[in-house]
Amino acid sequence: MTRVAHARIERAIREAEENTTGHIVVRVVPDRGLDAFARAREEFEQAGLHRHKERNVALVLVAPRARRYAVVGDKALHERVGDAFWQDLVAEMQPYFAGGKVTDAVLYAVGRIGSELHTHFPAHA
Repeated sequence: MTRVAHARIERAIREAEENTTGHIVVRVVPDRGLDAFARAREEFEQAGLHRHKERNVALVLVAPRARRYAVVGDKALHERVGDAFWQDLVAEMQPYFAGGKVTDAVLYAVGRIGSELHTHFPAHA
């Protein structure tokens, strides 16, 4: 991923997290063969994201070489958005990946997750 793409993703995360208690983490891994969902859960635990006080963290994992990706949300976020949100999000990211637009796929996911964080977890006054 280029520096420009990295900067765009960081900016999108900052905007998505603004005025909310939630957090979004993006991991890009170089692996060629992997179970993206299992790796995302592993990254989530290893980074200690499950320890966030509000339990409203989401992790987007992308493995461009393996052409795989996954999105994982912590307990409180998952309880608010439900399984359908995650399934729809992953399906909606697919056309971006199919077109080789990895950064756009990540930006899309960050935006959708950010919208849900703003709806369900606004920052405390």
